[in-house]
Amino acid sequence: MLANRLARELGWPLLRIDDIVGEIPENPDVEFWNSKVAILLDVTEVQLGLGLSVIVDSVFMNTDRQHAQNLARKYNARFRPIYTFVSDDHIWEQRVYERCKQSNNKDVATWEHIQYQRGHFREWAADTAIFIDSLYPFMYNYAEVLQFATSEEVVVKPLEDIPLIEGSYHG
Repeated sequence: MLANRLARELGWPLLRIDDIVGEIPENPDVEFWNSKVAILLDVTEVQLGLGLSVIVDSVFMNTDRQHAQNLARKYNARFRPIYTFVSDDHIWEQRVYERCKQSNNKDVATWEHIQYQRGHFREWAADTAIFIDSLYPFMYNYAEVLQFATSEEVVVKPLEDIPLIEGSYHG
């Protein structure tokens, strides 16, 4: 919701991993994720190459965020990572359950799939992103995200430099 509203308000292209993912295999593995992230980052690079600001909506579980940061550097674009989370696992599980129940889309991640993905998730280091807890009201979070995305004065620490392997995003 935050990315959709930001894209609409700023007129920036919104690139979402959900639009690329398609059918999630019953036993998802790193190969599956790598191929989808590679497509997302290729599309991102095309937009940056055209001189456009872009919003990329993805989990960015591991080294995929370093790859995204490198693209921003290559095209002299601002890199403004936004880490959204739910600080209460019980409420998060309830939200996932409701989303699955209300959606007729078989590709919506289940709680079990999210738990699987958490096993591959690298924690965000302090000051390398803005942290947005979705338990706060939407308009409060949106104001924070809008200011973070558009302000010239925002300072975030660069992500650690690690050796990157093209096509490998779980480092």
